[in-house]
This record gives sequence, structure tokens and C-alpha cells, in this order.
Amino acid sequence: MPHTAFAPATLGSLTLANHIVMAPLTRSRALGNVPNDLMAENYGQRATAGLIITEGTSPSVDGLGYPRIPGLFNQAQVDGWRKITSAVHARGGRIFVQLLHTGRVFHPLNLPAGAEGIAPSAVAAAGEMWTDQQQLQAQPAPRALRTEELGRVRDEFVHSARLAIEAGFDGVEVRQATRWPRPIRRPSTRRVPTGSPTGTPTTRSRTASRSSRSRLRWSTRRATSP
Repeated sequence: MPHTAFAPATLGSLTLANHIVMAPLTRSRALGNVPNDLMAENYGQRATAGLIITEGTSPSVDGLGYPRIPGLFNQAQVDGWRKITSAVHARGGRIFVQLLHTGRVFHPLNLPAGAEGIAPSAVAAAGEMWTDQQQLQAQPAPRALRTEELGRVRDEFVHSARLAIEAGFDGVEVRQATRWPRPIRRPSTRRVPTGSPTGTPTTRSRTASRSSRSRLRWSTRRATSP
């Protein structure tokens, strides 16, 4: 009898070739933050996994805190990711994109012109960040989000999820951790109590919940459309 790990699996409406999932792994190969042919080759080579979850992919110019990480918020990025999803599907694989806003984990040298590091509070992350221009640099404090900005950050995630379907992804995973907003993280650590948008656990939970419901409503309509 074959081992369960190699037997087909069901994930919602998807049938996976096996129970093996390739976890996200940042490669920093997206020059100009656009997925490319080298990345398509990399993911295509690993398409025998039942499911691939991509490296962290920013839904916004403000979330590109690491060097050379991919984004998913413009047409060039959609086109680049479509090459990757096509390479995976051609080999019988399935692939989800992981949406990740780097939040306070950033350095300005890694951000495109006009972008800025933003987070729930203006608290710098410990440690250093690699930059191609000046190598390792201390991470500066981000700008704290204002209440009126929450809707924009939420909409960036929703817009990116829609582009993910356009790019051919089979699903979307949203990364949430203590250092990255989704668009506002729920844990209270690393948050300065100033009465700003992330002030109370209720406010943080409400914002994250609204963002999730927005993506879910759209995904449901997409899945049931002819």
C-alpha cells in the first residue's frame, strides 16, 4: 500500500497529486520586484509537490521591505506570475501565492521611489537588513499608520488577491505574524499605545476580520461564477 504522503489529497475544490506541501521560501530573485523566468524555472522544477506556497509576495509598494522580493499589485507582476503558475500547472502541480506585507521589517533602500515603511506603531525591528546598495544596515522605525489609512491597506490585500486569480493561482495564503501587518496584526506586542488605529484588540480584530471577509466574498463569487 502506498504511503499516505504520496496519495492524492483533496483541498476544498482542488485535487492535489499528493499530501506534500512546499512551504514558502524567500529567494530574493525578483529584480525590480517582478517575477521572472528564473523563478518560473525554480517553481516548475518543484511542481511534483502536491501544493506549492510561494515566497512572501507584497500586495503593496510599501510592503517590499526585503531586497528583490516579488510583488503582486501591477500588470507586469501579474504577467510574471502567470509564467510561474503556467509552469507549475504544466507539470500537474498546484500553487498558492502567499501575500506578505513586510511592515516594520524593512529598509528604505529596498523600497521603490515614493514608498515608505509602515506598521501599526513607529517601533523599529531589531537587527539589520541587507540592502544591495550598502549591504547590512540597521532597520529604521516605520511610520505608524493612521486610522484613515486602514481602508487603503485592506483594499491593497483585496486587490492583490484578485490579481492572484488573474495570474492563474489556485489560491491565496495571507501571512500574519507579529512583525507584519495583515493589514493590522492582532497580537499586542511591539505596539505603542497611542490611540492610533491598532489601539485595542477589538479594533485590530475588526480590521483583520473585515479584510478577510472582503477577500472571502470576492473569492466565493469567483468560484461560483460560470
